[in-house]
Amino acid sequence: MRLQATHPLQVWLAGLEIGLRSVAREPVLGLKRIILPVSYWRSREYAYVWRQLSSPAGARILDLGSPKSLAHMLARHRGYEVVSTDILPEEVELTRRYATAQGLAGEGPGKVRSEVQDGRSLTYPDDSFDAAYSVSVLEHIPGRGDSAALQELVRVVKPGGLVVITTPYDRRYRETFVDGPMYERRQMGSEPVFYQRHYDDAALSERLLGATPARVADLRYWGEGRVRVERLLDALGPLRLPVYPIEALLGSAFLRQVEPSGADHPMAVFFTLRKG
Repeated sequence: MRLQATHPLQVWLAGLEIGLRSVAREPVLGLKRIILPVSYWRSREYAYVWRQLSSPAGARILDLGSPKSLAHMLARHRGYEVVSTDILPEEVELTRRYATAQGLAGEGPGKVRSEVQDGRSLTYPDDSFDAAYSVSVLEHIPGRGDSAALQELVRVVKPGGLVVITTPYDRRYRETFVDGPMYERRQMGSEPVFYQRHYDDAALSERLLGATPARVADLRYWGEGRVRVERLLDALGPLRLPVYPIEALLGSAFLRQVEPSGADHPMAVFFTLRKG
């Protein structure tokens, strides 16, 4: 049965299916996905991407660095040929293992191909894909890499195709740095390593929405109300494990569209560009 996972709980079912289909060939990977079918924010992000992608079955879709479950969901339930990329070889291998365990690895409709790519300089020709998406990735690319990666996504999508993005948002722009290695980057001396940025309206406009000639087809702010569930989950630390199976339910209950200047707490922006 093919799911239409445009709601967090449908995404949860699709995530659980990945675990159940993987556990025979990859017991540890399958069990991890059964315990955590989809996390708090991903439940909403995946549903948004699923809803925005309008290409028919058989379309060729590019995934730039997203958490890996969505590629498998879209291949199985939308019939897409998904090219799932990441800058980290170990993440590409993880995607391949999950795809192989489910019988989804390969090329063609309903399959997932895993490749190492740097989003700032993709190796694909212009107009190679029917659509593209990137879930919670651009904010982690240092320097002007976020703008470069979005330009590349637009470049490789066919005219009329969509590029779907999710990224953190706050009323005031801020960047986070950490001590120690982060993704492909290593710490040099005592200099902290860039982790991520939270866009405000000015940075969103200048670094992303205004970085390409593509038209904004959809833009929505997401966040929480008075109950700050994400803070509570983060505060649990290792004690969060028992909550994993129901995080999609929490996402359905507490994450909602918000106004960036309203009384709620804006935390993310989801947007879709259409290439002219």
